[in-house]
Amino acid sequence: MNVVEYFNTSIGSCLIIILIAVDYLRRYNTDNFQKRLLIITLAAIFIAAIFDFLGHIVKDVPGKQANSALYYIWSIYLIARNCSYYFGVIFIDYFAHGNTARSDKFLKIVIVTMIAYTVSVIFNIKYGYYFYISRENDYTGGSFYLFQVLFSYFPILLALIDISLAPKHIKRTQVILIILFIILTAIGAGLDIMFRTTNLIWPCITGALLYMYFFIIRTSSKIDSITGIGNRNNFYEHINVISNQSTKKDYAFIKIDLKRLGEINDFFGHLTGDNALRDISAIIKGCIRYTDFAVRYGGDEFIIITSADNNIERIIDRINESIVFQNKNNTRPYKLNITYSYNIYTSNSGVEIQDFLTQLDNKSQKKKI
Repeated sequence: MNVVEYFNTSIGSCLIIILIAVDYLRRYNTDNFQKRLLIITLAAIFIAAIFDFLGHIVKDVPGKQANSALYYIWSIYLIARNCSYYFGVIFIDYFAHGNTARSDKFLKIVIVTMIAYTVSVIFNIKYGYYFYISRENDYTGGSFYLFQVLFSYFPILLALIDISLAPKHIKRTQVILIILFIILTAIGAGLDIMFRTTNLIWPCITGALLYMYFFIIRTSSKIDSITGIGNRNNFYEHINVISNQSTKKDYAFIKIDLKRLGEINDFFGHLTGDNALRDISAIIKGCIRYTDFAVRYGGDEFIIITSADNNIERIIDRINESIVFQNKNNTRPYKLNITYSYNIYTSNSGVEIQDFLTQLDNKSQKKKI
């Protein structure tokens, strides 16, 4: 395969990666842990693609210096490529499970693994057990070449296992997206192994990353930038699905208002007010099920949507117990106070959802401190 073809695949992929990274870094309403994982993965892919291209440029340069340079070029390529695969698996794990603590543990294991692998690649320059460079400047597999290949593409298997163990509440769109990402990466890897090249995987990975990025941006537009839970756009999308159901099903809508937010903002500042919003959203998330739905509707208003057969009063009791616990611990310079109301909505009942929401706003509220 000539240099022009490598330029089109490797450098073309790099340009797309740069555009994704620049656009993503400009966004503020994104998950910081997710952002860090994706940027690390993009950086590793970018470095691998660049050194892949450099390797095929230097390959055609005669002389011992080119031969020696290729050892370092292909070593950096292997390290960066495998970093992109393994960090990519952590990104998929977090994308599927949404558990920072879980993914952070795996991240530490991957970092240790990649450090050990990097050391082994450095020693390979002298001993040539993964690869060596022939006199014709060809990349040639060493005695442990098969191990190197298995190690490189083992993350594809890890990703498949990880998605199979994902919780039941994971959205179908996420499953399809992750499987598509894995399939495209596997196709590129398989073609590279079959034709003993390295550049066929780049358009496959870049296409998968681009599709996943569009999904992330679409999802981010539905996330409240302060609290990390759904926003009003997400709420209206969700109730649109509920109101258009063809069968009757009862849903409980719980509306929670954080009281005295204006006083907190005026006395302690808006950053402290943001902390109050984060506190109440964290309490709400900790008191509902994975299958329940919670959003910051706007300002100091939050809405929970759950199945009507769920114990609504128990949910409210848990929220109030958590608020009392936090207030007693004096971990913040303010006290959390809420009012709440709730009502039952039946899908396909002839009641307009907007009329129902108006009734929910006007419903008499009970105060809990």
